[in-house]
Amino acid sequence: IPKRRFKESQNAGYWKRLKLNDITNRYDNLRIPVSASDRVAGDIPYYGANGIQGYIEGYTHDGEFILVAEDGANDLKNYPVNCVNGKIWLNNHAHVLRAKEQISDNKFIGYAISQINMEPYLVGGGRAKLNANIMMEIYVNIPKDLDEQVQLGKYFENIDNLITLQQCKLEKIKSMKKAYLY
Repeated sequence: IPKRRFKESQNAGYWKRLKLNDITNRYDNLRIPVSASDRVAGDIPYYGANGIQGYIEGYTHDGEFILVAEDGANDLKNYPVNCVNGKIWLNNHAHVLRAKEQISDNKFIGYAISQINMEPYLVGGGRAKLNANIMMEIYVNIPKDLDEQVQLGKYFENIDNLITLQQCKLEKIKSMKKAYLY
């Protein structure tokens, strides 16, 4: 149990250590890779291992999902994990997970996965790969209480949004400084 908890969650119960297989379902079977030359431009995000690769017509998945790089991750230390919601097209370089209803929350699970050191789970030589069966056996710590998971997922999302906002402000200030110097 983490040392810090929301006041209303302090008596909500304990945390559990469960495998991803116990708390998520995998939807890799719906992935369809499309070469860059065959993509028709559109407004649907086309995802790969490292996030959005472009925008195309059509979609392979619709809903809230957790995308975890399968192979081709550009940063093994900060392994690519994306929480998405809505229509997306996904190539075959990322695994697709969805939290099991009434057991786990997508946002929380996505953040929990993003904190795992994936390097010990990767196989392959030059191009490291996260095998689906190995991934589903990885343990994560989650609150037993689903409401606490939801609350934590929203809290982490708000923190990420605040970080992004501050990074944008920082870049704007740096640009202003540069403009005054040159």
